[in-house]
Amino acid sequence: MPRIITLTPNPALDYAVQADFVEPNRKLRCRDPQTHPGGGGINVARAVSRLGGETLAIFTTAGIYGAALMRVVAEEKVPMLTVPVSGETRLAFHIQEHRDGNEYRFNLPGAQLSEADAQNLLNAVGDNAKPGGFVVGSGSLPPGAPANFWAQAARAAKEKGARFVLDSISGVPEALAEGIFMLRQNKYEYQALAGRDLAWPEEITEFAKKTVSDGSVERMVVTHGGDGSVMASKDGVARVGALKVKAHSAVGAGDSFVAALLVGLLRGNSDKDALHYGMAGAAATRMTEGTALFDPADVERLYETTLA
Repeated sequence: MPRIITLTPNPALDYAVQADFVEPNRKLRCRDPQTHPGGGGINVARAVSRLGGETLAIFTTAGIYGAALMRVVAEEKVPMLTVPVSGETRLAFHIQEHRDGNEYRFNLPGAQLSEADAQNLLNAVGDNAKPGGFVVGSGSLPPGAPANFWAQAARAAKEKGARFVLDSISGVPEALAEGIFMLRQNKYEYQALAGRDLAWPEEITEFAKKTVSDGSVERMVVTHGGDGSVMASKDGVARVGALKVKAHSAVGAGDSFVAALLVGLLRGNSDKDALHYGMAGAAATRMTEGTALFDPADVERLYETTLA
């Protein structure tokens, strides 16, 4: 199976805790701390690895949180290539509150990305991308990153015959102008491109089809929370519903969707079956607490229910 490379210019060290309640001006007693790798691309690589795919996570590191991030990635045995930068890798802090069932997510700013740092990341893509594989650009862009960073990454991937997938709200117009294989947007992100909120499923399906027909992307994917997801390509449209599970946390669900979808496509699944596999990955991660990703057995079990 071709390799899925992920690119994360703004990674995070995820720190999650449980609390009985969250109120202002009160001392909050937290428990059950968990530390996991964070940042969209890193999560995609973690999920690909759990699903048996070949992957490489390319990301920046800085300071004490960057060192801790490398340690927890290594503990999961995910292949990585790191680009040292100045400053401090960001911390993402998550609180699961039990009284009202709310989840609080605090994301700190990332380390500044210099022009040289950005070029080092792009060089890493060019050095490692291979024909037939995927390069996934995921997550936010850090301070200092050029607006066309994802477009440059797409160009570097295409020059090596790899297919570029973008899962970000940053730098999307520039990437589309360059031309990419796939764009994934959630129920809030696509509105920046569409100019407004669209009705599910008819208007969103038409929007996805038009984005493909414009020639800037080969596959347009919109995930719409509990409604399901849609993927348009030149061959038509696939749409599937969401899987009903007891959800504990949404952290990493979108990244798990992207990983499972791409693994499904590399296995030769149809677009609809690959979408089902992606939704199984997302649902399985929603079943976990805090910042933990899915148990692979849950993904396969949930996927099998879509084939019955």
